Amino acid sequence: MTKRVYIIASFNIDGDVQPLWLRLSLEPKAPCYKIQDCICNKKPTRYQDYATYRCTVAYRNERYEIGLHYYPQPCYWTMTINNSSAMAKL
Repeated sequence: MTKRVYIIASFNIDGDVQPLWLRLSLEPKAPCYKIQDCICNKKPTRYQDYATYRCTVAYRNERYEIGLHYYPQPCYWTMTINNSSAMAKL
């Protein structure tokens, strides 16, 4: 399952991006998920217009494995998770 998500991220002067927090919607009561571990698997190139990340997200003492894609030109993020994952039901 792929879904657009909202990310608070850190950017450095070298152009590296590190996602810090995840939100599934912009509703005022929507929970925020802390991204604990994140590895950038692929950076944007001339042939691929997005970066790929594998992350571990924590919420209420539970951990979830997710994939993130960052599209720098339109500046948005998508999340990829397994349909059987507990995170898909949140």
